[in-house]
Amino acid sequence: MEFSQIRGLAKALTNSKRGKNVTEYSMEDGTVLTTEAMEETLRSELFEICKTRSGYEKNKWDLFDLISESIDAKMPPELEKFFEGFAKIVQYGETDKPEIEIKRPNKNLRARAFITKVSPAGIYEVFKLGKQGKVTIEMTAIGGACQIAFEDFLTGRIDWNEMLEVVSLGMEDRVYDEVLKTIAKIETSLPAANKGETSDFDPKALNKVLDVVSVYGSPVIYCTETFAREITEGSDWASEEEKKARRNVGYLANYKGAKIVILPQSYTDETNATKVVDSSKAYIFPAGREAIFNIALQGATQVKEIESNSDWSKELHTYKKFGVAAFVYNDIATYTITNLK
Repeated sequence: MEFSQIRGLAKALTNSKRGKNVTEYSMEDGTVLTTEAMEETLRSELFEICKTRSGYEKNKWDLFDLISESIDAKMPPELEKFFEGFAKIVQYGETDKPEIEIKRPNKNLRARAFITKVSPAGIYEVFKLGKQGKVTIEMTAIGGACQIAFEDFLTGRIDWNEMLEVVSLGMEDRVYDEVLKTIAKIETSLPAANKGETSDFDPKALNKVLDVVSVYGSPVIYCTETFAREITEGSDWASEEEKKARRNVGYLANYKGAKIVILPQSYTDETNATKVVDSSKAYIFPAGREAIFNIALQGATQVKEIESNSDWSKELHTYKKFGVAAFVYNDIATYTITNLK
């Protein structure tokens, strides 16, 4: 099989996991493959060209290009889904200048914006813009490394998309980390009226900051599941809808008209000691505004191998340039429950 056919198979399999309803693939000879057949065909074709050391060495750069193309197709929609509407992901070419245009998303807002930017050295101090304009996103690099998952794919232990998940997950987590750092910086620049804090959940405190945000649009609450389980209509009663939601999923989907969106949570390492997201905080954004965060991905993902293990196993190292920038007016709020820290 020509490598162009292999590339087409890999692209179809990647798209099948991206909500594009790809359930079959037509080969050049007219054969129509189901998703399961695509998986097995791709596995057998890659095994055929990589089953010997010489074959692997001859074809590995085509293979790395295939992995790179698949990751670059997978990452933007995965990140869009991850941040569910409050982040805009843009892929730039290698020589493009990553810029965002500052716009006033609501006529009720002051004619200034607070800009935060993340750089390799950390977070720049907030600075103010007096009018609309463009800001260049500072770029840094994300890298990932994994014990060769390609061998697992060839031997059938994992499928194509599982292999890509292993390779790309670390890079996606790094982008998420940078967005969380940016959120922390944003909070320090907000007016006092936009911030609430109590030791335990207090509906009056949450209602107060919701009132601030509702001036600019319908509020949306972003928080972890741990925080969401604390949100209740009140301590002395519960509606039938709330009882049903708590029984079925453990938390409310809406609170007094504000949609609740759950932020993905995980641990920083295998010890399960430190969580990635601060569960004590909820972030309230107005629906329909410009994206809070702008995530720039630049150039193609670079892939190389490292063979330095005593058992001759390989590691795949990936590298990609990215940057995070956020622009904030006085239309967002935070609410903290200190006992959840």
